[in-house]
Amino acid sequence: MKKILSILTSLLLVCCFCVDLTGQAVLFTPSFEVRSSAALLINLDTQEVLYQKNADTQYMPGSLVQIMEAIVVLENCNDLSLRITADSSLYASFSELDDPDDVRYADIRNGDVLTVEELLYALMLTSSCEAAALLANQFGNGSIQNFVSMMNAKAVELGCTQTTFTNVSGIYDVGQKTTANDMALITTYALQNQKFDQIACGAATYSPASPNSENHPDGWTWTHSNLMTQTSSEYYMEEVKGIKTANLTKQGRSIICKASRDGNNFLVVLLAAPFNNSEGTLEYYHIEDAQALFNWVFDHFSFQTILSDATELGQVTVKNGDGMDYVLVKPASSFGTLWYDMADAASITQELELEENVSAPIQAGEKLGTVTLKFSGEEITTVDLVATSSVELSKFKYYTALIQHFPKTEWLTRAILFSVLLSAIYIALCVYSHILYLNRKKPLRPIYLHPNSAAVKKDAARRPRRPAQQKRAAPPKKPDDHKPRS
Repeated sequence: MKKILSILTSLLLVCCFCVDLTGQAVLFTPSFEVRSSAALLINLDTQEVLYQKNADTQYMPGSLVQIMEAIVVLENCNDLSLRITADSSLYASFSELDDPDDVRYADIRNGDVLTVEELLYALMLTSSCEAAALLANQFGNGSIQNFVSMMNAKAVELGCTQTTFTNVSGIYDVGQKTTANDMALITTYALQNQKFDQIACGAATYSPASPNSENHPDGWTWTHSNLMTQTSSEYYMEEVKGIKTANLTKQGRSIICKASRDGNNFLVVLLAAPFNNSEGTLEYYHIEDAQALFNWVFDHFSFQTILSDATELGQVTVKNGDGMDYVLVKPASSFGTLWYDMADAASITQELELEENVSAPIQAGEKLGTVTLKFSGEEITTVDLVATSSVELSKFKYYTALIQHFPKTEWLTRAILFSVLLSAIYIALCVYSHILYLNRKKPLRPIYLHPNSAAVKKDAARRPRRPAQQKRAAPPKKPDDHKPRS
């Protein structure tokens, strides 16, 4: 039963929070350069994209894959207090990588016993390759690759069309790829899970409660890898929380984090920022880009009402109205958005599409068109237009119009065609009957007045013969007196 409820909850969250992050067309360009190869800035409250760069270009995510791993674990675990004993053989091979700096460790040693929740903290704060392997093995039914398949299935379910996972640690693999848009979709979904938000964004440091005194006699503490969350760092930014960082020697640094100010919440996704500047000096461009984008949106964006639901935008002609032949229209709802203070809101244009051939009755609030707001030719949004008042039907106008319109109706045309067809059939039948009548009245030709001799003979042959009459005997001849007697 718990499994079914978990699945239903998951589907509900997908329906509610999986949005098309590419739907917002109006983008603004900051005055500074973003050095990361791909970037995305989103208002989490409205899902509006405020800035993007190469958001649909594929890159290797590095340990950002562990956001998806955490989702799958949380949705398949009924008890976060479940204790797992570390088996170092599951992650021993990481020490043999060509780029060992691509993986991060949380000092989890063989035999350490940690709860699922504690391993999730290690995973999200430190990108722990040990926690990644242990959790994947546990919830993949003893197979890490089976768990990877579960991650890919979840990505498809969320609508990620350009993401493929091949491992859970984030190590270099050209087959493991994603985009800024897909990672934003995954992270936005994950943040709806209260436990995920608590783990990924709620703490800059974490100390596991499980003692493991033999391996860690003095205990141990994990620190979030996002320098903007550490008060001792020069990059510290009070408004920033979590979420995940990643490093790949052959690609660069990546980060996903969120920040809030004045009740507005924002998400930044940055992929493949260079490690060094042009002079070869080590840089944290991913951190600098994130800070610059957050400060830019905090300083230059504010919520503005672009379209009021009290504004009358036009009128629609109404046929057969009682006393009125038109009705005014207004937006069905007000539209407001975060707006860049360097962009003149007065330059927003309105394109109306009003319905035609509208007939009474019309009810107040009935949809009669749409208005599309555009800025510099790019669409912002489309809002329904509704009637401001009702218009009753005039029966006199209605029936008058019906009579006037009847000669033009399709039914009349069909009736005429049907009548013409019936008339043609009737005329044809009459002509045919008349021809038959005339043929009956014609006299028979002479040839038909004489019997056919062959037929007569044939008929006579079939008739029974009558008995032949006996001939009368001839009278005896008289002796010829002139003949001499003998």
